[in-house]
Amino acid sequence: MERIVIGNIISFVGAVFLAVSCCVNTRKKAYFFQLMESSALFISSFFFGAWAGVSTLFLSIIRNILVIKGKFDKRMMVVCTALVIICGIAVNNRGFLGLLPVIATVQITLSNYYAQRLKAIKISFLVNVVIWAVYSLIIHDFSSGITQTVTAVLSLISIIRMQRGE
Repeated sequence: MERIVIGNIISFVGAVFLAVSCCVNTRKKAYFFQLMESSALFISSFFFGAWAGVSTLFLSIIRNILVIKGKFDKRMMVVCTALVIICGIAVNNRGFLGLLPVIATVQITLSNYYAQRLKAIKISFLVNVVIWAVYSLIIHDFSSGITQTVTAVLSLISIIRMQRGE
């Protein structure tokens, strides 16, 4: 029980970073806060014993650094995607549930490469945060799951406002 509480405290910090990433107005800032979120969730995943999450989040940290530095090219996208799939499946200890971090990370990795406009990035974040919310709630990461659900709503509102030109 103590591990779940510690994991939830660390995850909450990450979830706040994710919420901020959905509300910023530049691509670089969005990826910076996503990097911070991935870093916190990487640490918290150890407390939940979520090894597929640990491996995919570690690779997400590397990917986000490459994106921020403008070095995330097609080759890096392919390498990151392959490593996420191989490592995530290799350490998966939760059956289909353990594949959710792999699916989410592949989805966002492909989006990081192909999505260049802020609206596309925000839509990608929305899809991604919904997948992670489901995973988080099932592994008892309630602080992330709840915050990710709220973040999904905030992200949707941000997308609607952007669409309206507000």
